[in-house]
Amino acid sequence: MRRSPSSLVLSTAAVAALALGLAACGGSSSGKSGASGTGSSSKNINTQPGNDINPQPRDKVADGGTLRWPEAGISDQLNYNEVDGTDGSVSDIMGAVLEQPFYADAKGVPHNNVNLVASYTVTASPQQVVTLEINPKAVWQDGTPVTEADFEAQWKALNGTNAAFQISGTVGYDQIQSIKQGKDAKEAVITFTKPYSEWQGLFSPLYPAATNSDPKKFVNDFKDAIPNSDGPFKLGSINQTAKTLTLVRNDKWWGDTPKLNQIIFMSIDLDAQTDALANNEVDLQYGIGSHVSYYARVKNLSNVTVHKAAGPVWANLTFNGAGTGPLSDIRVRNALTIGINRKQIDTALVGPLGVSTDPLNNHVLLTNQQGYQDNSGDLGTQDVARAKSLLDQAGWTSTDGGKTRTKNGKTLNLRYPINSTSDSSKQLAEIVQSQLAAIGVQITIAPVPGADYYTKYVNVGDFDIAQVIFGGNAYPLSTAQPEFANPTPGTGGSLNIQQNYGRVGDPAIDNLFTQALSSLDRTQAIKYANEADAAIWKLDTVVPLFQRPQIVATNTKLANYGAPGVQDTIYENLGFVSGS
Repeated sequence: MRRSPSSLVLSTAAVAALALGLAACGGSSSGKSGASGTGSSSKNINTQPGNDINPQPRDKVADGGTLRWPEAGISDQLNYNEVDGTDGSVSDIMGAVLEQPFYADAKGVPHNNVNLVASYTVTASPQQVVTLEINPKAVWQDGTPVTEADFEAQWKALNGTNAAFQISGTVGYDQIQSIKQGKDAKEAVITFTKPYSEWQGLFSPLYPAATNSDPKKFVNDFKDAIPNSDGPFKLGSINQTAKTLTLVRNDKWWGDTPKLNQIIFMSIDLDAQTDALANNEVDLQYGIGSHVSYYARVKNLSNVTVHKAAGPVWANLTFNGAGTGPLSDIRVRNALTIGINRKQIDTALVGPLGVSTDPLNNHVLLTNQQGYQDNSGDLGTQDVARAKSLLDQAGWTSTDGGKTRTKNGKTLNLRYPINSTSDSSKQLAEIVQSQLAAIGVQITIAPVPGADYYTKYVNVGDFDIAQVIFGGNAYPLSTAQPEFANPTPGTGGSLNIQQNYGRVGDPAIDNLFTQALSSLDRTQAIKYANEADAAIWKLDTVVPLFQRPQIVATNTKLANYGAPGVQDTIYENLGFVSGS
C-alpha cells in the first residue's frame, strides 16, 4: 500500500485488511457478528475455515423465549478486565450486556459494530490516529450517553500506569498516547504512541466510565452485580442459591429488539451438563471440546445438533516456575517437557472425536492460521533418556532404579490440581503421571472443585503443574501477549502476572510482542510472532498440547449459535426457529 508523505486515511475495508493481517484464532466468543460460515466434519477440522452456527435471518427466529445456557461455574467478578474476571463465563455473559466497537466475522475479519461505532477513520502517518464516531443513540441503561469519556476512562485504567488497578492485561492500551474528545462528546480521537496493528480488539467490551475511574470501583462495581448495560440485555437477577444469573431485554437498547425474552446462565458441573441437555433442562453444551465421553453421548441425543468448527482455543500444561521450588530450574522444566509424549496425549483425548490429533507446536499462532510454524526445536519430541540426564544434572538423582528422585533429602513430587468434575482433566493427569513416572518424577493429582480451579489454584499459583486452556478472539497477538508477559510488582507486595500463570517471563519476549504489535506489515508481524514463540519455547513454562476442536451441542431449533469459531455472536439474534 502506497503512503503519501504526510498522512494516509484508510478506508474501512483497508483498515479491516490491516487488522486481518494477524486476525485468527484465539474461550468462548462474545460480542457481535454478521456473516456466518459453514460447518465442517472433516477429520482435519483444525485446518478448515468457517464455522457451524445454524444461521437464520431474524424473520425466521421466533419472538420471545428463554435460552438456558450452562457454565461450569459463574465468576463472581463480572469485570472482564479485572484480574479475577478474565473467565469464559464472564465473556459469555458480558457479551450480551456490553457493546464492543468491532466484531469479527466467520473468517476473523473485524468490522465496526454500528450500534456503538457508527463510522471511523484511521490516519496511519505520521502517527496512528483512530477517530471513532460513536452512535448518537448509544446510551447506558441508567440514561447516561455513551461518550468519549467511557473510552478515555477504560484506557487510563488498563494502560498499566496505575498499579492500583489489578488488571488482566495492558496490551494495546499501553500503546495509546491519548484519548480526547473530538468535535463533540460523541467523537473519540485515539492517538497511538506508535503503530498498533490490533487496535480493533481494544475496548472489547467497553465498560462505563464510572467503573474505570476508581480502583475500588473497578473491583467492586461488577462484583456479583451488573449495574449498567449498553447492550441488548441487562441484568434481571442473580440467584446465589440456584447458582443462576438471568439477563432480560434492555429497555434502553436502541438496536434490533432481542429475539429472546431472557437468557439464564446456569452454573452446572461439566459432567452434569450432558444429562441436563438430554433432559431438556438446558439448550446447549459448549464445553465438549476434548471430552470424548460427552461427545459420545450428545451425538446420539434426539432433538440435539452437534456443531463442529476449528477451535480458537488450545490446551497446555503450565509449570509454576516461581520461587525456589523444583520447577524454578529450567533443566527440570525441560525434563518434564520431553518426558511426556504429546502425540500419545492428543491421540487419547482428541482422536476419538475424529479430528486432528497432531500436537500444537506454537504458543502464538494456531494450526489453521497463516504463519503457523513449529518452533519447538529439541523440546517438541519425547526423549526419555535426555530427560533423565537433565534431572541428574539438576541434582535430582535416583537410588532405587529410577522409581523416585531425591535432592537434599527431598523427593521430587509435584502437585497437580485438577477440576474434580472433568473426566478429561482426570484422564490427562493420569497419562502425564504415568509418563513422568518413567523418568522418576512423582505426580500427586489433587482434585479440586471446578468453580475454584482457577480462582483458588491457578490464579494464585497454588500448583506445580496445571492444565490451562488459553483462547480469545480474532486478535492472536493481543491475546497471547498477557499470557507470556514478564510479571511485574503490584501494590502491597503482590505480583501482577496478567495471565502468565507460570510466573516466569523475559523482557526479550515482551519486546518481540511489542515489535509484532507495532508492525502494520503482515509478513514482518508474523516473523516477530514466531520469534516470540521460539523464545517462549526456550523459557519452557507452558507446553502446548493440542488445538482443541470446538464441538458444541445445541437444541436443534436454536438459531444463530453453535460452534462459532473466531466469529463473535450477535446476542439480539439468538433465539429459536419460528414454530418451535
